[in-house]
Amino acid sequence: MIKRFLLGWVVVYAFDSFSGYLIHDVLLHKTYMTLMPSLHSEDIKSKIWAFILTGVTGSFFYTLIYSSWKKYGTITEGIKYGFFIGTWMGLNMSLNTYASTGLIPFSLAMKWLIFSIIQYTIAGSLLAFVFNYKAKKVAT
Repeated sequence: MIKRFLLGWVVVYAFDSFSGYLIHDVLLHKTYMTLMPSLHSEDIKSKIWAFILTGVTGSFFYTLIYSSWKKYGTITEGIKYGFFIGTWMGLNMSLNTYASTGLIPFSLAMKWLIFSIIQYTIAGSLLAFVFNYKAKKVAT
C-alpha cells in the first residue's frame, strides 16, 4: 500500500506540474500578458517556491484522500473523484480570486474552473490506474 501511495503521489505531482505548465504558460499565456500590469508588480519567478510547495502538498493530500475514499480503485472511481475534487477546488479558487481581487475578468475565472475540472479528473484517472495496476500486479 505504501508503494502504491508513493507512486500515485509522484504521478499526480508530475502530471499536475506538467499540466499546470501547459495550462498557464501555454494556453493562458496571452491572457496573462494582457493582465500583467495589474496582476504582478514583482517578478513571479521569485515566488516559484509557493507553486512547488502547493504542488507537493496538494498532490500528497489528493492521493491520501483518494487512497481512503476509493472502494475498488477503478478508473471510473478515479474520474468521479477527480471531477468532484476538481469542481470543488476549481470553483473555490476561481470564484474567490475573481470576487476578492477585482483584477481578473470573469471569463478567466471560468477558464480556470474548466481547466481545474479537466486537470483533476485526469489526475484522478491516473491515480486510479496506479492503484488498480499495482493492486492487480500484487494479486498475481
